[in-house]
Amino acid sequence: MDSIRLTGIRAAAGQGGSPSACSGHDDAPRWRDLRADVTVTLDLREAIASDDITQTVDYAQLTDRVRQVMAAGAYECALVETIAGRIAQAVLLSHRVHSVDVVLHAGHPHGADIDEIVVNVHRMADDDSRVGTTPAAQASGLVPRQDSGESGGDAYAGNPSDGGRHSASQSGVPERHANPTRVPAQQPSHAVIAMCGGSGDGEHLMRAAVVALDSVPGNQVTGISPLYHVSAIDGPDSMSAVVLVDTRLDLAALSHLLASINDKHRDTLALHAVTMRSDAEDGRHEQVGWQEAKTKASILAPWMDIEPDASFDGDPLSYLLALAPDATQVGLLSDRWILGGMQ
Repeated sequence: MDSIRLTGIRAAAGQGGSPSACSGHDDAPRWRDLRADVTVTLDLREAIASDDITQTVDYAQLTDRVRQVMAAGAYECALVETIAGRIAQAVLLSHRVHSVDVVLHAGHPHGADIDEIVVNVHRMADDDSRVGTTPAAQASGLVPRQDSGESGGDAYAGNPSDGGRHSASQSGVPERHANPTRVPAQQPSHAVIAMCGGSGDGEHLMRAAVVALDSVPGNQVTGISPLYHVSAIDGPDSMSAVVLVDTRLDLAALSHLLASINDKHRDTLALHAVTMRSDAEDGRHEQVGWQEAKTKASILAPWMDIEPDASFDGDPLSYLLALAPDATQVGLLSDRWILGGMQ
């Protein structure tokens, strides 16, 4: 199995190195001088053949995940082992990663006559600790089914008798081919996807949806917003988040894929393609998929957290958020919700 190793990852001040940047703590960190080496195993044949970043992991995104976990764990965790385990969980959010080895170095604690503490953690993608691959997540219908042959799985499950291939081709979702040279050559588009979850199992389904989106051939999740609580005037409260995806699907095919997920989880989960941007020789083009998002603080607020300078249909997010009628009903719930059970 192929592997990628990232060494010397540290939590910088802008990524939670100070108490107010990420964790919200005012006290001194329990652990200092955290440094991580992360090795992931994955199949790199398609990436090598196509020279396409969507067929491998995004080094910058992976590094940012690790840095954020270390920044928060330095204040929250009594054990270095806990921080190392959280790093492994964060790395395994990428569907392409088969296993991860984390080597976490920590400066010596007070009263210990040692140079440093080093913790090694090894986790497999099929461990129960991986978000989205537990039996409950598989039963949710969000995690795509995978064929056992070399051709791999398809974008999402269709007719079980043909492995979902008929449904994928009908919807415009490209099939995964055994020959890596068949990967499309067009540049991926940058899509903004809104996720809304209800009470109960909604948060878990939203985490599984992120894994599912990342597993679609040609997709690469590049950003995950904090989780927001949305107070409702009439009816139950809900949660919302935004995911950024570089995708080779067009807007119609992506919307069809999201609609198929929504149909399975009505009243519990809703995914919408908000907008899709692509760069071409004649400039940048934007397609708006969900006009209503322009007036929803529940979408604009989490989106602005991960793309503060972005605009939507020509208007800056900050301007739209200031005018959103539901601004007082939206509040930050968790900036580490994607790891599961770590509020």
